Amino acid sequence: IVDTGPLLFLSKIDRLSILEKFGQILVPTGVISEIKHKQDEALTAVVKATKDWLSIGTVKDKNLFKVLSKELDEGESEVICLAMEQKAKWVILDDHDARRFAHRYGLNVIGTLGILAWAKKKRFITNFRVEVLKLQKAGFYATPILIERLLKETGESTLSISHKGDIPA
Repeated sequence: IVDTGPLLFLSKIDRLSILEKFGQILVPTGVISEIKHKQDEALTAVVKATKDWLSIGTVKDKNLFKVLSKELDEGESEVICLAMEQKAKWVILDDHDARRFAHRYGLNVIGTLGILAWAKKKRFITNFRVEVLKLQKAGFYATPILIERLLKETGESTLSISHKGDIPA
């Protein structure tokens, strides 16, 4: 079950198709609504994927949704609800608070960078660092510590990534 941020950022760097390799992917209706607010190439890519391999799901447990919506945005709340209803193996979330809630409900969480690291290990991409730099240029933020850890996990040198606080695009 995937949230708005990972969908948009993977679309912006032309890596949305990696999600299809990760397994069956479901996106909540609220996430689709969030994405539709901006008519751009990312929206086009997501809409195209929904006609091919990306499934759309609707939350049934409105009570849990209401509880989560007091702390999280609509898309994140729907991701967690749908994941629990569908007994999903993974939720794909970047937001720190949403990840914390997902863990609290016993869900396995991976984010945009985790998807790219997985893709590198599976040889769907050849250079994790290049993809991180593309994400940063698209406005994605991650801590230098996280990036360095994932660079090591993917077997890439960390020398070309700046270590001066935030890593601007």
